[in-house]
Amino acid sequence: MSSIRLFGVCLAVLCSSAVLLADQPAYQKGTLTVASGDSEHKSYNLKAGTKIYQIKNCGDFQDGQEVKYAVKDDKIYIVHEGAKDYKCSIESTTESTNPDHAPTPNDMSGPVYMKGTILGYSIRRDVHVSGGGGINSPGVASSTRKAKVYELQGPDLVYQVDYCGAFQAGEFSAGQVVEFRVDTGGDRLYIRHDVKKEYGCQLEGTRKPDPQPGEAAQSAPASPAAAPAATVSGAKVSIASVPDGADIEIDGSFAGNTPSDLEVEPGEHSIVVKKSGYQNWERKLKVATGSSIHLNAAMEKTANP
Repeated sequence: MSSIRLFGVCLAVLCSSAVLLADQPAYQKGTLTVASGDSEHKSYNLKAGTKIYQIKNCGDFQDGQEVKYAVKDDKIYIVHEGAKDYKCSIESTTESTNPDHAPTPNDMSGPVYMKGTILGYSIRRDVHVSGGGGINSPGVASSTRKAKVYELQGPDLVYQVDYCGAFQAGEFSAGQVVEFRVDTGGDRLYIRHDVKKEYGCQLEGTRKPDPQPGEAAQSAPASPAAAPAATVSGAKVSIASVPDGADIEIDGSFAGNTPSDLEVEPGEHSIVVKKSGYQNWERKLKVATGSSIHLNAAMEKTANP
């Protein structure tokens, strides 16, 4: 074997090893204590530094057992010697803000849920490109996946979430009331279903709720001749774009230019944002009476001929 070929083989082995090491999660040490449940349905408290994770749906461990674990998204992976890691679901997390005071299992409490209402959703198309070079390069594959982006109004904020549950199993309708909690890390939101189960959703962003009709009038003295407030029969859709000044079409009809606040009837609608020199931006959405949806069209330039 020539020295050049030998060098190439060694380089490939080193690169493969580097990729494998990069893919491996960073493991930490922690101590497990049994929280509740019988031998088949135990939940545990995993204590590590200033944090305690309450976990379930994993292996059978002893009280006080020391383990190596890694955190990824809403799961904890516990090393299982000679076999695949145990995958555990995180129910809640407690962290002490005082580094001199580590939390105890007595500090743990069950997840606290808030009530919220699904205002509606839009459809986003996510394009995944695999391979090297540009999207039109040889050997490059691309796939498109539709994501439902829901707006969930809570007590203080409106949350935009998507990819709820495995394979987007969590589906909700406009006006539906749900119980939810927000992860302490701030990038996950969990919607409760079937009493003890949760759909884990990706939290994309938040905004302040829109003022309700009549809120401004309540702060001012009422006029004796004031007319009764109009009954809300439609839904509000705010549409902006980058760049602005694009044409808006709703269900095939021109409705204005971006940015605009528009009123639509409850139900399903097709929205298209158009601008010369840019690809059309399209969304399908479903809205309920009195709801408010905010859309921001990030438009892509058309390819040069």
